[in-house]
Amino acid sequence: MLDTDQLRSFLAIVDTGSFTRAAERVHKTQSAVSMHIRRLEEQLGCALFVRQGRGARLTAEGESLIDFARRIIQAEAGAVAALSRKGLRGSVRLGIPDDYAEAFLAGILGPFNRRHPLVEVSVVCEASQELASQVLAGALELALVTDHAGLRGFEVLREEPLVWVAAERYRAADGEPVPLALGSAACLWRRATDEALATTPRATRGLFFSKNYSAIGTVVRAGLAVTTLPASMVGEGLRILGPEEGLPELPLTRMGLIHAHGRPTEEARALADAVRMTVGAPARRAA
Repeated sequence: MLDTDQLRSFLAIVDTGSFTRAAERVHKTQSAVSMHIRRLEEQLGCALFVRQGRGARLTAEGESLIDFARRIIQAEAGAVAALSRKGLRGSVRLGIPDDYAEAFLAGILGPFNRRHPLVEVSVVCEASQELASQVLAGALELALVTDHAGLRGFEVLREEPLVWVAAERYRAADGEPVPLALGSAACLWRRATDEALATTPRATRGLFFSKNYSAIGTVVRAGLAVTTLPASMVGEGLRILGPEEGLPELPLTRMGLIHAHGRPTEEARALADAVRMTVGAPARRAA
């Protein structure tokens, strides 16, 4: 019989990439987490991790354990929630722009669902300013948004620079304007980009505009245009453009939580904690 506390430590290392951050997540000492893994390895008769400096790399056996471990933890949480009065079982409405959703939503909802399997989460994807209006009106309990003028009750979770981003194979043509794929006129990143471009002689041309980030990402990954993103959201197949392309430096952007007025429900509190855990984690650029 596998110990669920040991499995939680194992999954925390998988999700965070290190024993140190895993200990913080499960609220134990690093030595306790290490002991959990040693006992788990002894019971299974195989190594689960290979230490790499301050991080840890999964072995093939460790990779195989992930799905089993998640199902065991979820089954335990479901049983507790269904058979006792301790589990949450209501609903909560979360607002998140689609670019943030692509980067963070799986990381938010995965652990949340495993911990609170009976809570129904409704997700609304709109621009930050529209989400702020919906939170203010009480249509959403909370939202992950970009900081902007007039925003009240903003809880900063991450601050980082916007950067110019293109496909790894993209190369700017000599003497030609840089093609841009950007958000709609309401997009806060586009406004910051337009203001920065007004200060540089580098020629650019608008190639593609959309309120849907998945559409922008498709154009950029095809090598057709350049866009702007927070540094930690530069994913696989993309690269940050340097000053040699002649593009101006971009400002910092801040992402964080806003909440509806009044006392939040327990479900909203729990989901906010999941957002903090995911978005507030140290920013790591994807390889």
